[in-house]
Amino acid sequence: MGLGRAILYACHHDVTEFRDIILDACLHCYSYDVQFEGTRADYMYELVGLLPDKAFYHDAILTSLAQAGDDWDAVQRFRFAARMANGDENARRNMRDQYNPGPTYGESIAINFLDQGIPGLLFVAEKIGELLLTKPDEVDIGLVISLSIDDFGEQATWNALRNAGRDNPRIEAFRQASEASRKPYVKDPVRAKLPSMPYGELLRTVPWNKFSLLWTWGEKASDQELDLAARGLIAALDPKEQLRHLRIFNRRRFPLSPDVLIALSGVEAERIGFSAVQALSHITHPDVRDLAFQLVKSDVWWRGESIALLNNNFKPGDHEIVRGWFEAEQDRRAQHTLGMDMKEFWKNHPDQTTEVPMLQSLYEKGPCSECRERAVERLIELDALTDQIRAECAYDANSDIRDLVC
Repeated sequence: MGLGRAILYACHHDVTEFRDIILDACLHCYSYDVQFEGTRADYMYELVGLLPDKAFYHDAILTSLAQAGDDWDAVQRFRFAARMANGDENARRNMRDQYNPGPTYGESIAINFLDQGIPGLLFVAEKIGELLLTKPDEVDIGLVISLSIDDFGEQATWNALRNAGRDNPRIEAFRQASEASRKPYVKDPVRAKLPSMPYGELLRTVPWNKFSLLWTWGEKASDQELDLAARGLIAALDPKEQLRHLRIFNRRRFPLSPDVLIALSGVEAERIGFSAVQALSHITHPDVRDLAFQLVKSDVWWRGESIALLNNNFKPGDHEIVRGWFEAEQDRRAQHTLGMDMKEFWKNHPDQTTEVPMLQSLYEKGPCSECRERAVERLIELDALTDQIRAECAYDANSDIRDLVC
């Protein structure tokens, strides 16, 4: 989970018995949402640095680079190696020898070579460029060039790539792809028409899988047009048509009886059940409250939305009920959703007596360090951060949490 508790424990105890667990956490990225949280490489590097057998872990990381795939585990391993490479020529050489970028995460690994300046940029440009020549439509591009411009300046970056690209088709392929990635965003003409678009035109214009366009239309539609969409959902039989109509009510209250939404809330096909529950979260109705208690006991992956159903169907005593749901949940995905909605639940239904225990539960059990950060921030506001939690936060995997207690 990335709690600083692990590092504090390692400071004062022999952790030899946990060697397999520690090594596993070095080799695999266990962040819940890596896009927001980043990998655990820096955290694990710090923990391992406290251990008398740290050379064992360092050797294992360098050996693992040869088997690294195109995934977040590979990103974490190369980042760990990059920390080692500061002063370790063997680690630096291993990184260069084993860097074989994949189309999805190749750039996320490549940024570790930018510490070597323009030569590092040209090294990864050639490697990624070789991939672009064989898989031009599959390679994610744009991160390296953006960071290079920040680090080295725009003119120096482009000049280096142009000069090297004259004699190297791989670097030239990277340069061209990078230039294309920086073209300005062109606004979707359909989005500009949404506020005045009639329901019938929406069906003709917006496909079933353009979710953001559908819920944007739902937010802006008149009551009359929204009523037509609600009746369209009742009449829809095709799963994709049902999903298209459900998305309209992602952020707007369904104006008719919730019966159709409740009937669809258990359908797994095409994310229909999930979308129906999201629509139901805006509705105040006894049946919606009953559904929350049924949903949380089910095995569907969207059971984490149960707390959201109680937000508009609140009764005294619900604070303890929803915290119990969160603490009992074992699935990380469902628990993460419950945790996000739990904090929102207290915001909408303030209760000083139960807020601190709720935040402590979120800190202790929440799988996401971003949510943990918000819990710590609120505990500080309430002057309720315990000495134990404060000490742990100074070593948390989330650097922003460390800053909060500094």
